[in-house]
Amino acid sequence: MEALMIPKDRRARTATTAPDDAAFDSWLNILFLAAFPLLLWLFRGSFAGVATALMALWIFSIGLRLIAHGHRLHQAYDAAPVARRPRLPRKILGSALIGVMVLILAGHQFATLMPPLLMGLTGMALSLAAFGPDPLRDKGEQQPVNSAALEVEAAQARLEDVLVELTDRIAALQDADLTRRSEATRAMVLRCMRSIGHTPEERARILKPVTRFAEMLETETARLEDAARREDFRFARRRFVAKLDVMAESFEERARRHGLRGGRDVFDMEADFLLERMPRESAA
Repeated sequence: MEALMIPKDRRARTATTAPDDAAFDSWLNILFLAAFPLLLWLFRGSFAGVATALMALWIFSIGLRLIAHGHRLHQAYDAAPVARRPRLPRKILGSALIGVMVLILAGHQFATLMPPLLMGLTGMALSLAAFGPDPLRDKGEQQPVNSAALEVEAAQARLEDVLVELTDRIAALQDADLTRRSEATRAMVLRCMRSIGHTPEERARILKPVTRFAEMLETETARLEDAARREDFRFARRRFVAKLDVMAESFEERARRHGLRGGRDVFDMEADFLLERMPRESAA
C-alpha cells in the first residue's frame, strides 16, 4: 500500500535520507566503542588516571556529537539549491576535539610536547579525511533572487539549533521515554519544515508555526526542569507528555493543511505523516 501511495522520487528520498543518517550514527557509535579501553584507567586507583579518562571520554563524546550534527547539516546543505554555510563548522570542531583527546592521552607517554602535538594533529587530520570538512561558503548567493531564500535558510538553521538544544535539555533529565518522545517529535517538526516548503515564500510561512512550536516547547521544558528539582516531577512529567502530544498533533494538522494548500498530492502528504508518526508512536 505504501508503495502505491508514495511517488518514486519521494520513495527514493525517504529511502536514502533516514537510513543514511541511521547508518552514519551507527558508525559513530562503533567509533565511540574504540574509547572503551579508557575505562580501565578508572580502576588504576590514581586520581590523575581517573580524571584523564573521564576528560578524554567527555571530549570524545562531544566531538562525535558535533560531527554527527555537522553531517546532518551538510546533507541539508547539499540537498538545497540555495543554502548558507553553517554558522559553526561542527565537523571541523569535532575533529579538533578528537585531536585534543589524542594529545591528552599521548601527553602521558612522552616527556616533551612535540610528539603528542604531532599525534593530535594527525588525529584531527584523519578525522577530517574520514568525515570531511563543513561547507565554508554560501551556495547560490550570487543570484540576487535568492537573498530571501538565504534568509529563510538561516532562520531554519537557527530553529533547528533551538530544537536540538531543547531535546538535549530533556535528555539531561535522564528519562529514556521522554528523550525518545522529544527526539521523535523534533524529527517530525524538522521533516515538515524541510519537505513542505519548496519556495522561499512557502518555507517562510511554515517557519511561523515552527517558531511558535519551539517557544511552547521551551516553556514546557523549563517547567519540567524546574519540577525535576522538586517532589512533583511525576505529575509534571505526565503534564509534559500530554502537552507534547497535543502540540505535535496540532502542528501535524496545520502542516498537513499547509501542504494541501500548496498543491501537494493528498496521498503523498498522508504517506509522509504516516512515516513520521511511526517512530513517535513506537516511543509511546
